[in-house]
Amino acid sequence: MPEDRATRTAEMAYVCLIILVAGVVLQQALQLPPAPYDPMGPKALPIGVALALGGLGLLMLLRLVFGRGLSRTVQSMVVGFEDEGAGHVRRPLTAVLIVLLAIAYAIAFGVSQIGFFQATAVYLFLSGLVLSRPSWRGVAILAAFAVAAAYALDLLFRVLFQLDLN
Repeated sequence: MPEDRATRTAEMAYVCLIILVAGVVLQQALQLPPAPYDPMGPKALPIGVALALGGLGLLMLLRLVFGRGLSRTVQSMVVGFEDEGAGHVRRPLTAVLIVLLAIAYAIAFGVSQIGFFQATAVYLFLSGLVLSRPSWRGVAILAAFAVAAAYALDLLFRVLFQLDLN
């Protein structure tokens, strides 16, 4: 039972953090100046994301209030994968490292002079290392994927959206 209490406390803290992040994003989005060329302006997307995130956070909070958990399900979403003995291996260090990498990625844009392509390639590569723990051959494939994906995202933003993130 102590693990159940610890799990419930962790889930509650997680949901509160999600709602807090949604509130901060919404507050920051509302402070953006209006764009003279776009009637919706730059506020629309971050406001939509913040509202969606906050709404999902509130739904998770309601689920917790009514005694349901977030980390366990009664049945599988995919037919045929109802193996009762197979449990999910929790890797809290992996979660912490991914959050720290995401924070470092955001800081790379806000504080330093690192470009979008470089920051994205490094973020994707390090995230892939943390999540997959590949072999040496896998590291080379991961590095190639990170560079290709960062290039594609950079091209997408510069050409399609006409938004230079450097």
